Amino acid sequence: MRRAERAQEAPLDHLVLAVPDLQQAVEELREQTGVSAAAGGSHPGMGTRNALVALRGTGGPAYLELLAPDPAQEPVAPEATMLGLGHLVEDGTFSPRLHAWAVRPGDLDRTLALARDAGLEVGTATPASRRTRGGTELSWRLAVPHPLGLGGVQPFLIDWGSSHPTDDDLPELDLVELTLGHPDPARAQQVLDVLGAGGAVVGAPRPTLRAVVAGPGGQTVL
Repeated sequence: MRRAERAQEAPLDHLVLAVPDLQQAVEELREQTGVSAAAGGSHPGMGTRNALVALRGTGGPAYLELLAPDPAQEPVAPEATMLGLGHLVEDGTFSPRLHAWAVRPGDLDRTLALARDAGLEVGTATPASRRTRGGTELSWRLAVPHPLGLGGVQPFLIDWGSSHPTDDDLPELDLVELTLGHPDPARAQQVLDVLGAGGAVVGAPRPTLRAVVAGPGGQTVL
């Protein structure tokens, strides 16, 4: 990776828990933590829908997204699904897994330019939207490499503009721990530093995302 200027700090925006069945995942999270994720909405044309829980202890607005196939939508190609969720479905039955994470740079376009100067694949800023449970249209821009960088250890980038999903008065969990693991932790750490993302990468046999969240009913590992 080429030497590059570090982007300004990009705080954690959200964690993405990929699940095969949204309602079942919501129920399991409630049983484990005592907190029920709020219905988010559908991603039109991307074959997915979600449910959300705000995350405390992150130093800013952040949330956990439960991302699942949307049975109400027409099937779409795996590469057209949100965050490539369709590839997990295509591979057969999959268990809930922490699939990806996002950071929120103060200047998305500048961070993308710095990352490309460093030789990183970061994707292209693309607009997306969904309607909230209250009927508000939520719009954002996100840049996602395909496939996800470093097996998901590289965060994708998102810009919400003047709004954020946590404005919708979501239920809350505490983020107790977030662990990033990679076979080449030094290289992975360099990538995070270029993007301005916080967190330390530890050595692991394969790319790994692991989070511990807690609520009034207990805690669980994602």
